Amino acid sequence: MMPALAVQLLIYAVAWLALGLGYRLNRRVALCWSLAWFVSADAVLILYLSAAHISFNTDLIVNLLMTASFLLLQHGVDRFAGDRKADLTTVFYCCIGVLLVEGLRQLGTDWLVWRVGLLTLVLCWPLWQAAWQMASWLNAQRNTSKLVVGLVVSPLWLALLVLVLHMVLIAGGSASSQVRFNTDSEFDLSVTLLFLVLLGGFNFSLATLLLGRLIHKLRTLSDTDQLTGLYNRRVMMRRLDNEHARYQRSGQCFAMMMLDIDHFKRINDSHGHGVGDQVLCGLAGVLQACTRQADTLARTGGEEFMLLMPLTDEAGSLAQAQRLCETVANTPLPTDAGALTITVSVGVALVMPQDQTDDRLVSRADAALYRAKEAGRNRVEIAPPD
Repeated sequence: MMPALAVQLLIYAVAWLALGLGYRLNRRVALCWSLAWFVSADAVLILYLSAAHISFNTDLIVNLLMTASFLLLQHGVDRFAGDRKADLTTVFYCCIGVLLVEGLRQLGTDWLVWRVGLLTLVLCWPLWQAAWQMASWLNAQRNTSKLVVGLVVSPLWLALLVLVLHMVLIAGGSASSQVRFNTDSEFDLSVTLLFLVLLGGFNFSLATLLLGRLIHKLRTLSDTDQLTGLYNRRVMMRRLDNEHARYQRSGQCFAMMMLDIDHFKRINDSHGHGVGDQVLCGLAGVLQACTRQADTLARTGGEEFMLLMPLTDEAGSLAQAQRLCETVANTPLPTDAGALTITVSVGVALVMPQDQTDDRLVSRADAALYRAKEAGRNRVEIAPPD
């Protein structure tokens, strides 16, 4: 059974190695976890060989390898969560702990409980850190329920529970301090099967983290304008549809604003498209600074932006549009061609009972924007009720 456990650990190591090198999914994190499982496999093989009457004592080597494995797993979780610095303090204290365990072993069996307790603490600390970091990262993600967090982190809690339970049994005299892996023994079978289940669950947790990160990245790419970092038209139309449905249910008014950069083609023709992109990014920052948290700001194409303002009446939408127009005109945007000052034309439409569809409201705001362009630009126009 022990060779089977070692083979499973090697399979996990190779799988993470393939993910890191082949698919480049969180490369350094995957390589860190791969190395952890390789080290664990080495520790299991040494344990198995020690049962074959190896002449030298392997306790210190196995303890160091298992501690290194848990530290690598913790470091991989930390890197995944954004903490790229190695926790050298934890490494130092764990190494000191392992050396103290070896020192207590040399003192004899009278120090058995202390030795097992210290080793349990050394092994549990990086697992606890990894579980805490994993749970914290999951809780920080949107739409992650407590049930999902519990399921993902549960294999680590179970591993901690097994280590603590083992220590308690030894302290109570109900278990041996040494694992004797006799061929096909009942102890060998039960312990190995338990580790197979825990390791499978542990790797499920790690894979879930990567899958969640990948799904989040794909969702961000599908919802975000890559140049400005604002929402794209797809998100805007979805939120507009939700807001319009709320208006039809409750009558809570809202306003739609469309903004367009005046004479943007001249900027591209005079300074190049690179400077034009910088202007778009700079304008996005100015607009974001002037909007409320409840508003939705999106770049919907070219030099055109849309702003959805929930719970806003005609007076409020006009005041906000005028404020945006003045702020943009008075804010030079830094570019490679120097600071450039631009203006925007704004069209505002307040939702009306006649607006049976979202497209009708957008068309009214677009018509108001067109009138602002026709009237001389750098101004605000509001769509009249039909």
